[in-house]
Amino acid sequence: MNPLYWMLLAHSGLKTAEKMQVLRAADGNLEDFVEGGLPGLSGNIRAVMEKILEEAAATGLLLGELKRQGIRVIPGAAPEYPVRLKQTLRQNTPLVLYVAGEVSLLKSKRSIAIVGSRNAIPEALELARRAGRYFGKEGYAVVTGMARGADLEAFHGVREVAGKAIGVLPYGISAKESFRLLREYQEDVFAGRLALLSELHPDAPWKAQYAMMRNRIVVALSDVLLVAQTGLKETVEQGKKRMSGTWDAVAQAKRLGRPVFVFDLPIEGNQALIAKGMAQALATSPDDQAFMQLEDTLAAQANSKSSQQPPFQPPLLFPE
Repeated sequence: MNPLYWMLLAHSGLKTAEKMQVLRAADGNLEDFVEGGLPGLSGNIRAVMEKILEEAAATGLLLGELKRQGIRVIPGAAPEYPVRLKQTLRQNTPLVLYVAGEVSLLKSKRSIAIVGSRNAIPEALELARRAGRYFGKEGYAVVTGMARGADLEAFHGVREVAGKAIGVLPYGISAKESFRLLREYQEDVFAGRLALLSELHPDAPWKAQYAMMRNRIVVALSDVLLVAQTGLKETVEQGKKRMSGTWDAVAQAKRLGRPVFVFDLPIEGNQALIAKGMAQALATSPDDQAFMQLEDTLAAQANSKSSQQPPFQPPLLFPE
């Protein structure tokens, strides 16, 4: 499957509903649809599509460069695309994923997201690392945002046991930040232990809004969310409101039906999550007992959920 037209549509600037209209008209086959003259499209959407097709040559060159770098471009209709993203995110599913590393990790049978503050306290960082080490050893794919602080500590714990990890990036796969990660962790990427992925245009730089956007993918690729440390939902710094990215990940998990655990540390944000019933407290014992209890609780919740009537779900953005 040629991902060229999927890339163009993904980064076209069209709204989600408009992209859905294009995909419905294409009946899942964008290549034939575009090359057949965009049958059935009219008005503004057709005008936008015709405009972005003028960029096809430049995008084709970019696609070739990505392939030379060993980066996979996975359209939504490709068989390698992770089904759980489609089933969980529905109409908020990325049209294209850019992946460096082992694509099959995105379909891991067991996965856990470990997230936390960039400026976490030493105890939270150590707990994140221990969690990454434990769940990596137990065969889970550990999903993180690869940010400085708790995210990277969790990943370093996974590395200690040669486990598997998925890093969801808040910038393009060809951005300078990505190249830094690829250089630093190339051994893990080449060995099939790490997959770095992004939904953003390959050259997109870091932005705060992208850091928030990637939370839904971190959560959707995981069975459960574990929080090492979080700030409060909203704080004021130098007269400006600042939203907590970790708290947003918890909110995404609650919205998407993923269980959430948080280390029971004497930190205002962690205790607020527990008090509000947004996360289950996880003990900070020096052994692995708490992680074993998390697995037991997760198994019990899964059994209980399997006997319940599934809730109504909006339609998929594109077919499985």
